Amino acid sequence: MGNTDLNVGAIVALSPAIPEPLKTIMRGWGPGKYDPRINQDGLNTPVVIPPAYGLRGVDLETYTGDGPVSYWNAYVAVTQMHGQGDFSDPRLGISIDREPDLVTEKLPALREYQFSLATPDPSAGSFDVASAVRGRALFVGKARCASCHVPQRWFTDRGKNSLHPPSATGMDPAYALRSATKLYRATPLRALWQHPPYFHDGSAATLEEVVLHYDRELELRLSAADRADLVEFLKSL
Repeated sequence: MGNTDLNVGAIVALSPAIPEPLKTIMRGWGPGKYDPRINQDGLNTPVVIPPAYGLRGVDLETYTGDGPVSYWNAYVAVTQMHGQGDFSDPRLGISIDREPDLVTEKLPALREYQFSLATPDPSAGSFDVASAVRGRALFVGKARCASCHVPQRWFTDRGKNSLHPPSATGMDPAYALRSATKLYRATPLRALWQHPPYFHDGSAATLEEVVLHYDRELELRLSAADRADLVEFLKSL
């Protein structure tokens, strides 16, 4: 399942090691959101916690494509959870070296567990089949979705091709600018039906809002029927 109900900010704020002003900020994020960089730069742009399933074969597992899943697990373990381990990323000006390193040896097993989590299939009757067929044609054609979300197992691009400047898709650049890449990746689309809200910041509450956003930003000139068909196709993934 997507982590839409987990209130990580409230949980972390229970720690006596967290200063009270920061606890107030963390409690304000609400369920399903977290800012993994606030203790690095002091800024506050929480993102929707992405689902942990369906990651095997995806090159860049995080919103900003900073690195593979073990990179992010190490980042969270060492810089967020303050585990005793090593983490270094010159792009972010972070270099942490602790002895003994109790984190790195655990990363491969954690990665394999995450990779074992299968993407859930949509339930029978949850989308209009005929409409979804029309939506797929739009996805690879007029709507140009397939130029970034390549129709295959993950419905994303691979490697550096999956990274885009925020301006290319009309995304708020604030979170990307705090990352190592300054870019956003093309998010895998499997099981979108299961984890609203959408976009890294949760700014689209529904798939209808997602489609409307791109229709406007990319000047696709989709009809209302086109947008409805695209939504049904996205619900089928």
